[in-house]
Amino acid sequence: MRSPLARVENGWVRWSIILAVIILIAALFLPVPFVSRAPGPVFDVLGEVDGEPVMKIEGAESHPVSGVLDMTTVSESGGSSGTINLVAGIYGLFAPNQSVIPTDEVYTDGPPTEEDRELNEQVFAASQSDALAAAANYLERPVTSQVLVTGVSADGPAAGTLEAGDLILSVNGHPVATNVEVGELISPLPVGSEVTLVIKRDGEEREVRLQTAPNPEEPERSMIGIFLDTHYESDFTVDIALSDIGGPSAGLVFALGMVDKLTKEDLLADNHIAGTGTISSSGEVGPIGGIDKKMVAAAKDGATLFLAPADNCEDVVGNIPDGLTVASVATLSEAIEAIDDYTNGRPVTSCPVDAETQATG
Repeated sequence: MRSPLARVENGWVRWSIILAVIILIAALFLPVPFVSRAPGPVFDVLGEVDGEPVMKIEGAESHPVSGVLDMTTVSESGGSSGTINLVAGIYGLFAPNQSVIPTDEVYTDGPPTEEDRELNEQVFAASQSDALAAAANYLERPVTSQVLVTGVSADGPAAGTLEAGDLILSVNGHPVATNVEVGELISPLPVGSEVTLVIKRDGEEREVRLQTAPNPEEPERSMIGIFLDTHYESDFTVDIALSDIGGPSAGLVFALGMVDKLTKEDLLADNHIAGTGTISSSGEVGPIGGIDKKMVAAAKDGATLFLAPADNCEDVVGNIPDGLTVASVATLSEAIEAIDDYTNGRPVTSCPVDAETQATG
């Protein structure tokens, strides 16, 4: 028969093991400072979302289109979208087409704030404006520009006076049409100068006055603490029915969708095409992040041709999923030519096989 002391010791051992298991399980589900990235959802810009067209054009005749034109995304867990636990982090290290990165390498200035998220949404909206200008320029339609406020620094001179979405029409009596012009008029002023702006908000013009502050990076130069972009308009308008998406990387696909809808020729010819890339108002295609994951997302959705920015070729080579043809493009015109070549059975311009060769288009 065991002694009372032995029974007590066995009880402590049993409870110690149970406690250790509980602690281990809890540790596995504690948040860790990492960001996990994986292929995200795709959206057919020629299709519908919730029964409504993703891309609705007004002010110009739209023509029937065929095929699928996917914009691609990267899905992120942790960082801007909350936290991941140790289990998710370990899974991401070994899961195919997924990556796990320390949060401080992704967000060097600290976790994203609500202001950062709002700015990211404004960048997405600005990419639609750039796409409209690129499409209009390609189609030789009229293009005009205005200066759009995309964000306001919480501790800058413009806080409480200007808002995201305001249009700046003039600075100290000088009409402005681009964000560069605003900077050229304000930056050289002596710090502490009064600046008079004429803005448009909710369709109404108003005059506001601000006092400049020193630019943190160049204290001898003036600033008023706003983020700007150039807003473009043409003789048609485009409404994109997508929400909770940020960043500029859908610009190329938006521009292609507009061109397809506004021309009688059937650009896609019933093919399933995807792509990514920023777009400038003049049609230059710029690089983006996560292209390896975007190609996987496109292939999984059934795309057979993927349009990749030429400056992303180093990340494309060696990461192309089976069954996917990738065309390297540097401009909107090159993207349209690549689609035309592909739909007519001609070879497309691909990225150089030599990974050390930088793409030039």
